[in-house]
Amino acid sequence: MLVYYHKYNKMAESVKGLQSLLKKLEKIGDVKEIDAIAEGISMEIQLDAVQRAPVDLGKLRQSIYQRKIGELKYEVVVGVEYGPYVEFGTGPQVKVPPEFAVMALKFKGNVTLKTGMRPQPYLYPAFVKGRLQYFKDLEQYFKRLTK
Repeated sequence: MLVYYHKYNKMAESVKGLQSLLKKLEKIGDVKEIDAIAEGISMEIQLDAVQRAPVDLGKLRQSIYQRKIGELKYEVVVGVEYGPYVEFGTGPQVKVPPEFAVMALKFKGNVTLKTGMRPQPYLYPAFVKGRLQYFKDLEQYFKRLTK
């Protein structure tokens, strides 16, 4: 399982349908190999997010890390509190992907900004790219098992 997470803002999203798929794979496959696939993809997401993150003083980029949180579970974390605001923007410039609309509501403030900060997505695009690759890698692994 891969998790999209902003540490200070408790914003997380995991790949839907993955738990049931992994339970099925555990019955027929090597859990260590499946875990290695998840770890590799989470590292790719981390590196991609770091490369995409805007740089001012570099704290945002330096705060992005990957860690194991359980069997077959990894998360990529943004460790600065302003991470979601850089990702999605502020004020009238906010742009939130539909799959994160409910989560983003907790960051909506009561202050109306006239200009706001434009969104600079870095973690979400890396997550989407990694999620696609993760399913491709699992599919290839499953095909190898069934030969």
